[in-house]
Amino acid sequence: MRWMHLIPIILVIQGLQAQTPAKTLNELKAFYAANCVKCHGPDGSGQTHEGKKLGGFDFTDAAKTAKESDADLIRTIRKGLFFGIKMPSFQDRLTEDDIQLLVKEILRKAEKGKVIAP
Repeated sequence: MRWMHLIPIILVIQGLQAQTPAKTLNELKAFYAANCVKCHGPDGSGQTHEGKKLGGFDFTDAAKTAKESDADLIRTIRKGLFFGIKMPSFQDRLTEDDIQLLVKEILRKAEKGKVIAP
C-alpha cells in the first residue's frame, strides 16, 4: 500500500518532463552548429572531411532530399545511424517537436553556401 503514495509523485514528475519547452529556430540552429556541422557542414552540404568520409547527408541537394521523407529524417535524428558510430542519437537532447522543427524549417531549407547559424 505504501507504493500507492508514490503514484501522484510519479505523475507530477512525468508531467514536468512532458512540459519541456520547445526550442526556438535560433536555438535549433545553434544546436546544429554545435552538433552537426562536423559531418553535415556549416551549410548542410556534407562537404567536410568527416562528411565525405562518413557519407554525411547533403541537405542542399534537392533531388537527394526529395527521396527522404520527413519521417525518415526525424527517425535518423532520433535514433542515429549504425549504432551511433556513423551518427549519434539525439533523442535525449531534442524533443520530438524540436526534431520536427529542425527537419522542416532548417534542414529542408538548407542552401549550398548559406551557413546555418542562429
